[in-house]
Amino acid sequence: VGDTVKVTIDAENRRILSECHTAGHVVDSAMARCGKFLQGSKAYHFLDGPYVEYKGTIAVDEREVVLKNLQSAFCQLVDENIDTTIDILSKEEADAVCNKQAQNFDMDVFADKNGRVRVVAVAGFPCPCGGTHVRSTADLKERQWGVTGIRCKKGVVRIKYGQNTTKS
Repeated sequence: VGDTVKVTIDAENRRILSECHTAGHVVDSAMARCGKFLQGSKAYHFLDGPYVEYKGTIAVDEREVVLKNLQSAFCQLVDENIDTTIDILSKEEADAVCNKQAQNFDMDVFADKNGRVRVVAVAGFPCPCGGTHVRSTADLKERQWGVTGIRCKKGVVRIKYGQNTTKS
């Protein structure tokens, strides 16, 4: 018989990290709301510089307008108090739900050994995800999460986000 290991969870830190992860998904929804259906390629949902990356580009002369539109769409989604939903779906169901607007996800990458995919819908935008989230977009209001910047380089669009941003 082994030693007992006590695990403690810092509830406040978990909450902030859940908000951060959820805010990254709201970026995806804001992109869709702004008509920017780029394929997601990478995300970093940690407090020291969160961002979501997409394959593609945004023209230099469009970036300022796109940034303002994303900031506005993000704030609207938070204000709309949209519930987060989580479903376990077959690969086929997940593909139909997640790829209805653009073919952004390869469900084979996300499926478990039984062909099931965990689909999380944040701000009405469903995608495969195994992370921890808050219950609603309104939960991002207190710390004023929002889009903070855009960077485009070598066919990658990076949307930066964070807390305590100026609300538009």
